This record gives sequence, C-alpha cells and structure tokens, in this order.
Amino acid sequence: MQALFPYDRYESLNERYTIYYPASEEPLARWVQERIDRAAEQLTGLLKVTLPDFEVLVVSTPDWELAPHSGAEELDTPHPYMTDITTPPTLVIPLEIDPIFGEATPEKFAFMLYHELVVAFLEEDARPWPEESPLWADEWQFKFAALWLSQTLDHVQGVVNKDVHEQYADAFEPEADGKTPITVRGFDWFEDTNAEDFLTYELLLEQFAADLLARYDISVLPRFLTEYRVERDEFLSDEVTALLVRALGPGSDAWLEELVYF
Repeated sequence: MQALFPYDRYESLNERYTIYYPASEEPLARWVQERIDRAAEQLTGLLKVTLPDFEVLVVSTPDWELAPHSGAEELDTPHPYMTDITTPPTLVIPLEIDPIFGEATPEKFAFMLYHELVVAFLEEDARPWPEESPLWADEWQFKFAALWLSQTLDHVQGVVNKDVHEQYADAFEPEADGKTPITVRGFDWFEDTNAEDFLTYELLLEQFAADLLARYDISVLPRFLTEYRVERDEFLSDEVTALLVRALGPGSDAWLEELVYF
C-alpha cells in the first residue's frame, strides 16, 4: 500500500485543473500551467476532445518516493508521468528528471509534459481502443503528437532530445539485415526490460515522429485514428502498418520500409 502524499505541505493553483507545488516553486508551477494550457488548446482543435479531468503534482525531491504511481518504474527513473491511481488522474512532475534523459532543457521538459497530455487526450476520446495491438501502434501516436506540439509551440527543429540521440547514435546503425538492432515495430516491453533499451525505443519513436513531420503533417493522426479506434479484438503489426500507409497516402509504404529503424 502506498504511503499518503503530504499534500498539506504544498501550495496550489486552482484554475481549470489544480496544480500542487512546493511553496518555493510557484514560478515552475505557472510555467507548467502555461505549457499545459497552450498544448491543450492545440490538442482540442486537433482531436475534437475537451480537456480531460486531471490534477498536476509538482513533487519536491525529498517527497519523490511518496508520489502517487502506478508502477515502480515511474519512480525509478524520475520523469513526468500520468497515473490513474488517483481520482481524478494526476500528472506527476519531478523537480529533477533522471540523468538518463540527458540535459534537462526547458524544451525537453515541455516535450515530456506534452507526451503525457497527449495520452490523456487520446484516453478521453470516446471511441474504443482495439483489445490487442502491438506496442508501437499506440506509442507512435503519443510521440508524434507530442513532437508536433514541441515544433509548433516551442519552435523545435527536428527531434527534442538531440543530446541523447548523439549519445545513442549506435542504435541507428543498421545490421546485416538492413535494420537497426531495435526497431519501432519489433520492440516489446517486458517486466525485465531495462531502462536503456526502453530509452532506445523512445528515441527511435521520436526520430520516426520527426521524419513523419518532415514529410507529412499532423492531419495524419486523425486519419489514422478513424480506422484504428474501432471495436476490434486484435490488430496485428502488419495491419497497423497498412492503416498508417492509408493515412499517409500513396507511396508511403515504400518510404516506411526504407526507414532502417521501422
């Protein structure tokens, strides 16, 4: 059983949603509020979904182990995450992200917030999710929309995590079969998956999002969702690829297959 979080020691902002924060961190809380509000406006226009019901909790480092969480991995590598263990769900934000994510730039921090907000908006969409689908089928959507927000709102060029991409450059080198050791479609998450392998997968997804946005635009996502968010027991990976090809348009199948990490 999780220990109770000491909300009584925190200040709060009560706007469209409540933000709890350490007393000394009001500037950060207002910065977070501004990023969420701007991103929510963009996502409402894109997805035709209203702002989901949630709270925001900015957690001081000494209180991090007490933060509400759905799984231990959320606390093991501090980063912003959304948990539904609370009612309403809570966007939990550490004051310091784990060093594995590289330099904690404002753009990178905002990108992490956008990712969790995209997840919340897509969960708010009333259309059903398929019962079973490959990991990448959902994950590419979150990364694609989050990077679109970073490029639109924060004027990011290409990927956000440039320093970490450089650090993991070997992950983008193809092997004898012409594909990278970990691919977007081939990766799956298990309980014993280590943080570095998952980070590599996240970097591949971010590069995929950047390459998509360089060639196409954000309208790809609503088109994809029209066919993906349906009552269905299972989508296989090849079937999801076919949906994406239809959303992208003619010639995209060959382009996708040329991506060494896809």
